[in-house]
Amino acid sequence: MTSREHDDAPLLRKRRGAVEWLIFHRPRVRNAMSPAMEEALLTAVDAIAADDTVKAVVFTGARGDKPAFMAGADMGALSGATDPVAAVALEREAERLIVAIEQLRIPTVAAMAGACVGQGALLTSACDVRIAAPSLRFGFPIARTVGNCLSLTNYARLIAMMGEATTKEMIFSARLLGADDLMAARSIRAVVGDDEIEERAQEVAEALTKLAPLTLWATRQALLRLRDHAVPANADDDLLAACYGSRDMQEAIAAFLAKREPNWLGR
Repeated sequence: MTSREHDDAPLLRKRRGAVEWLIFHRPRVRNAMSPAMEEALLTAVDAIAADDTVKAVVFTGARGDKPAFMAGADMGALSGATDPVAAVALEREAERLIVAIEQLRIPTVAAMAGACVGQGALLTSACDVRIAAPSLRFGFPIARTVGNCLSLTNYARLIAMMGEATTKEMIFSARLLGADDLMAARSIRAVVGDDEIEERAQEVAEALTKLAPLTLWATRQALLRLRDHAVPANADDDLLAACYGSRDMQEAIAAFLAKREPNWLGR
């Protein structure tokens, strides 16, 4: 592989044959999403969409002391969205990247290891195929940590990926799911060792490039249309505003920074 970006960039691009790899590259913070990484991802996805030589994409995270896919978003981004207008704007802005991935005309693969939380978990829900290492810890522990909620579209993504029961149990237990949990929910294709996941992801991506591309594209778009047909536009503005603008969320951010448990009041 040959890197196309400087090693200190938040995103690395590598090419293996017809497969493009997008590697989240903030290993010191378990590849947490920053505004710079988000913009780099949008730019890369747009470039891939315009490049006919790319036949599949693999998303994964750079390994630091421990493996990590993406440990959610930087808390700084959430701390600036504690009023209703900012909360809705934050969700709509984050949606741009997920939609860009969903609209690619080529297959997408998520190679998941370690922390895969929040925005990282949502990104994998936009991918066509997922494989995981035993170290995977997947989910949205927001009922324990931040006290916010997801958009209707993101709940729909998770339900499409793992079913309503698993989605609700994940949120209501505030626990992170393991690779075995996702395999039981039929959300991933395979569980492979951390040291094997790169080669397995490459094999899966290469196999996808040998299938009829229009069939794969049309199937994904049909399923997205069926999913989105059930999601009214802007029907969640009140839910987002209530959670993000709450006293509870301000308290949760303060508690996170102080490394203490939040005191939930339900308002």
